[in-house]
Amino acid sequence: MENNQLHLYTTLKELDADRAFLSLFTPTAVRSVIQTLDLWNAEISRIREEVREPHMGMIRLQWWRDEIRRICEGGRSDVHPVLTLLSGVIPEYHLAYADFDTILSARELEFLGRSPENIEELLSYVDGAQGTMTKMKCDILGCAQNGNALARFYSLVGLVRAVPFHGSFGHVMMPSLNMSDIQPHSEKLQKVVRELCNIKIPEKSGAKYFRAMRSLALLYLKSIERAEYDPFHVLPVPFKELRVWVG
Repeated sequence: MENNQLHLYTTLKELDADRAFLSLFTPTAVRSVIQTLDLWNAEISRIREEVREPHMGMIRLQWWRDEIRRICEGGRSDVHPVLTLLSGVIPEYHLAYADFDTILSARELEFLGRSPENIEELLSYVDGAQGTMTKMKCDILGCAQNGNALARFYSLVGLVRAVPFHGSFGHVMMPSLNMSDIQPHSEKLQKVVRELCNIKIPEKSGAKYFRAMRSLALLYLKSIERAEYDPFHVLPVPFKELRVWVG
């Protein structure tokens, strides 16, 4: 692994260990591109943990939007390490500003000061934020994977597992629930989680990267089922990396 890829990998692993692991299933020629997109995803994901006022989150999203527009219009931005990386990746792979804008617009839901009103609104958020990102990766990897179905599956499982973490700083992404529902043995929470986990599992197809993503999400789904759909009792998956490699 070249030094720049090693640096990208270790940086991404600190922020999102699962996506760093999954990036190892991509061809080395485009691995740094996938890792750069995942680093950007990690940075905008962290905004909701770092800001206290919703309007400050909106301002941060707009800042990213303005800097990426500058790059897409032929300039570059070096005001953040990830933007420096994107300044090389966006023109080389002809990444569209509209896709970045769709992702940032979807993430505005995180700063409305409420949970999603229903499952449909949550799915719209997932499709915009992670479905669009997965489509971009499909284009880079040159595959015809049904990115939207896989993004829904992987993201919903991830959101369920993140319930305790999100709840620790007063953030609720489960539809029609409030903070009083985000606790162990909450019947309302378990009912919503059960419904979300009833989503159709995408077929095993496409690039290695997407097959690995599907396998990892399946392992996590089984751990949620074993916990009887209570996110506060989901146990770590033993040897998950090895099991995905073998799978």
